[in-house]
Amino acid sequence: MSFKILLIDDDPESFEYIESLIKKISDGIELYFVQTYELGLDMLEKNDISLLFVDIGLPETPGDEFIQKIKSNLKNEKLSIIAISDETDEEKIDRAYDAGAIDFIKKPLNAHKLVSEINYYRLLHKNEIELQKERDFVHTVMNTALSPIFIHDGTKITFANKKFFEIIGVADIDELNKKYSEIRKLFKNDDGSDIEIDDCKEWLDSFIENKEKRACINAEDNKKNTYTLAVSYIEDKDLYTIILYDITKELEHEKELSSLLYIENLTKLPNRSKLIDDLQNKEYGISSLSIIDINSFKEINDFYGHRIGDFILKGVADLIQKVIENYSELKLYKFPADTYCVTNSTLGSEEFTNVVKTIVEIIGKKVFYYEQHEIDTRATVGISFSTRSNKLITADLALQAAKKDHKDYLVFYDELDNLQEYENNMLWTKKLKKALLKDNIIVYFQPLINNKTMKVDKYECLVRMIDDDKVISPFFFLDISKKSNQYTKITKIVIEKSFKEFENLPFEFSVNVSYEDIEDDSFLNFIKEKLEIYNVSDRVVFEILEDEGVKNYNVLIDFISEVKSLGCKVAIDDFGSGYSNFEHLLKMNVDFLKIDASLIKNIATDENSFKVTKTVMEFAKSLNLKTIAEFVENEEIFNIVKELGADYSQGYYFSAPIAKPNMYSVSQGSL
Repeated sequence: MSFKILLIDDDPESFEYIESLIKKISDGIELYFVQTYELGLDMLEKNDISLLFVDIGLPETPGDEFIQKIKSNLKNEKLSIIAISDETDEEKIDRAYDAGAIDFIKKPLNAHKLVSEINYYRLLHKNEIELQKERDFVHTVMNTALSPIFIHDGTKITFANKKFFEIIGVADIDELNKKYSEIRKLFKNDDGSDIEIDDCKEWLDSFIENKEKRACINAEDNKKNTYTLAVSYIEDKDLYTIILYDITKELEHEKELSSLLYIENLTKLPNRSKLIDDLQNKEYGISSLSIIDINSFKEINDFYGHRIGDFILKGVADLIQKVIENYSELKLYKFPADTYCVTNSTLGSEEFTNVVKTIVEIIGKKVFYYEQHEIDTRATVGISFSTRSNKLITADLALQAAKKDHKDYLVFYDELDNLQEYENNMLWTKKLKKALLKDNIIVYFQPLINNKTMKVDKYECLVRMIDDDKVISPFFFLDISKKSNQYTKITKIVIEKSFKEFENLPFEFSVNVSYEDIEDDSFLNFIKEKLEIYNVSDRVVFEILEDEGVKNYNVLIDFISEVKSLGCKVAIDDFGSGYSNFEHLLKMNVDFLKIDASLIKNIATDENSFKVTKTVMEFAKSLNLKTIAEFVENEEIFNIVKELGADYSQGYYFSAPIAKPNMYSVSQGSL
């Protein structure tokens, strides 16, 4: 008698996935697939189904109500129902269990989990001889699995596969239980500390409750690999099935990327991205800062060469470090090229200014000797004591003003900034109001080139404003729109116009959304309404900028889950900037990473930018994410990103943003 399985899921790939697994298990299984609850109910009435996988997130009706309907209307007592979903909404899952589901599986579906589930419920319908054969088969499958797997009865390990024995360094179950009489002796916490929970079941249950929880294996060779544990509790058997997923490489990538992002390659000092991060961190309490620039360094570099230029850069860093080494309140950063930054947390303005003056004097007096060369240096400094969050900008303005006035240093004061900003804000607020009233917020389109086919198959939709018949860049009005509470309104205009433009075009296209948009309660409903009007859900990509404005990552993750359930895709924009959060990225089900323009534009000339970009691309590949290199401005940059494995390129080397998307067949530099 065949064992019949029904899958209710609106994703055909799920069916193909389970079907391929079933073919590997054995004969005698019949698999049916439908995409709606209504068709599923009809199939259940006409067939003697033994095992039902049902996606509880389909849009027709709440999944728990459908399960309850099955239980009420059908007399199939042997039917086992397993809920599946691409999200872990605990309340929704609990309702599914209350309605009659006996287990839950999170998407994307996992081979080991499905094999275990299907075989387990099939075993319940066979006699004892068949049952033992199936158990042997499951153990065989587990033994050939690449991931470590073991089964625990709350007291001891009753089964472990070959991979588990391999990483622990024991030969069999007896040796394993003898060596590790308690499970807490086998594992360590993620931070390397000993596990303090005495109750084994309590510890295993904590992994069921927290899917992101990690543990380290206390292996014999002292190699501390980190794993997430997928724990399933089989209630009627009182057994725990545990699959270990090694995330060591992902964590190493994260650590390496963090180091590359925050350390300047030549001097090994914290870089500009680290400063931006520190400015956002209230614990550092940066009250003022100075930007120090070496005068005429380009001439030094061009005349003496890069080797001597690097020698000077490291020498100046050492000079500054010696001046501030006795000040715990001061910290030195190295920016790109010939620029440094000293931040101050508690020194008064007069004392900090005196320290900066000392730095300028010492650099001016220093003569650098390299082989037969004697090289003099001078520096110019901009200082900001701004009480606002614009210290970096205002210090740079002071630096440029000091250079223009041929002064050693200049201090930027808030009073001047406020007057200039007020005048600028008034002008652009007026222009923006006029543009909104006259429907002069428009969309331009920049093509993304498939690096393999060299053809355009995507566009990014970019906002522009018409003012006196001129096309205005968002640089002039987007920040003003945030201050005047018009930002989300502009985003909605761009979305609707982009949807309309691409409804009858074959391209994927992306629109930019911010955390401020996503935080708006009406925003998601707006997207759903427009997707009902325009048939573009399978081609739209929402580009999200993950910056310092993100207050609650759960809001971001929920938004991604919602739009993905609608068939849309998601990209993280400007990845590789100082705000990139690798831990949160592992939790977000995104499709693309757009590598930050500041990395790509310097990739041919800056070793650190090259290393960061290379590592980001390797990291993305390990998560099966597509990568997009933006700001590809010339052939040299394009060849580098293509060699590193970027999937798409975007930039002026191919095309500036254009008023209408067109069908392109691209040759390098021809657009």
